Order: sequence, then structure tokens, then C-alpha cells
Amino acid sequence: MSTNGTPRPQDWKELYQLAMLETDPAKLSPLIADAHKAILDRIQATLTKSLSAEHERLSDALTGLRTLRQEVNSWRSKAIGDCTVLPKSG
Repeated sequence: MSTNGTPRPQDWKELYQLAMLETDPAKLSPLIADAHKAILDRIQATLTKSLSAEHERLSDALTGLRTLRQEVNSWRSKAIGDCTVLPKSG
């Protein structure tokens, strides 16, 4: 369940879409974590089945989330760096 009281989707595809479409950097980390967990749970549930198109979609989604997580970390690093830069004395 989300922090605002509305239920969060449990399907990995919906969670993935929420993470990929979120524009507020402050909300991204928990969305990425939820989607990542849902994808891994789904992979585990399908391990006993033969390879399928869903495996490819799951793999693509994990790659997308990994890229998004790297971007978020880059933004945070840049924001922290911008705050610690001291002006040059003249």
C-alpha cells in the first residue's frame, strides 16, 4: 500500500510502469524497489516453467530499472556535489 492510503498495484508490469513514468525524483527509489522486488518474485515463480516471452519482458524490465536506478543515483550525487562546491575566492 502506498503512503497516501491508495492501494499500490502488485503486478510487476504495473509497478514497472509506475517507476518508469514517475517524474518526481523523491518518489523514485521506493517505486524502483517495489518494481524490482515484484519482477524478481515473478521470475522465481516462473523458474519451473519453460522459457517464455514473459522472461524476455522481465529481463528487459530489470534492465530498465537498473538504468533508472543509476540515473537517480547520478542525480543525487550531482545534487550533493552541487551543495558542497565552495565558491572560488577572488
